[in-house]
Amino acid sequence: MDLIVKMRFGSHLYGTATPESDLDLKGVYLPEAQDILLQRVKETVTSNRTKVAGEKNEAGDVDSEFYSLQRYLDLLAEGQTVALDMLFAPDSVMTIPPSPWWRDIQANGHRLISKRATSFVQYCRQQANKYGIKGSRVAAARKVLAVLTTAQERLGNTGKLELIALQLADLAATAAHVALVDLSSSGDRPVRHLEVCDRKISFSASLKMGREIAERLVNEYGRRALQAERNEGVDWKALSHAVRIGREALELFQSGHITFPLPYADHILGIKRGLVPYKTVAMEIEQLLEDVEAAASASSLPEEPDQALIEDLVTRAHMQKIREGA
Repeated sequence: MDLIVKMRFGSHLYGTATPESDLDLKGVYLPEAQDILLQRVKETVTSNRTKVAGEKNEAGDVDSEFYSLQRYLDLLAEGQTVALDMLFAPDSVMTIPPSPWWRDIQANGHRLISKRATSFVQYCRQQANKYGIKGSRVAAARKVLAVLTTAQERLGNTGKLELIALQLADLAATAAHVALVDLSSSGDRPVRHLEVCDRKISFSASLKMGREIAERLVNEYGRRALQAERNEGVDWKALSHAVRIGREALELFQSGHITFPLPYADHILGIKRGLVPYKTVAMEIEQLLEDVEAAASASSLPEEPDQALIEDLVTRAHMQKIREGA
């Protein structure tokens, strides 16, 4: 395989590796001339130890994932975190000398990244909703539950949310974390939804179903509040990823760069080991979400990646492989 870059990834890149850490390898490769001409290039080539269902990696395990040049640049243009982390990886994690093609990509990184890196923002928002315990979210869920419970008692189990559209519109206009959104259906006809703390309920859903969804949300926040007090039942690895991604996003939007190893690696490792109280981490995720969204809005990153440059890089690399294979 003609690799243009191969690197240690994950904890070995972030600076959070321990003796128990497995090894995650990432790379980018140039397809063979015949595969290019026959249009059978594999976007991704993976290799890992066969494991039974539910089995996790162990120390000494090696997982490899290599992207074709075209696939990697597409991921970078989309603002995917894996591609961005690879772009800014230092030479210290490289397992082979990077080729001139990789150096070309790095040198033009400022033209290949853009505000499309909002996948960072989306991830932060998901994690804040999943792990956060902010009072305004709890209050929003309870307000929606109260409205839907009253409507169900008045209009019956089978009544639709659309029957209280005006009341829901008033709630969305006054309550934080509550909104009305239109989503395309299979027939391309927008369908209005009630959104509360990133949970969406169709206006065509029954009041009973809507009330049950809101009730589960309130109960979930209640469970997290207890976890915060007891510091138990927490997915610490997921929490550490949420904080890491949030901090990476903040640096990217503010400076156009991400520093590796992470200057705050000890903090991330402390969260992963459960050494930081759940409530403290949840509050950090909430604050990161606000900071990242503000930084994304004010960022000087270009609105779109340079698609012409991407096409030129792929064309030149593929042409070279074809000439070499002729």
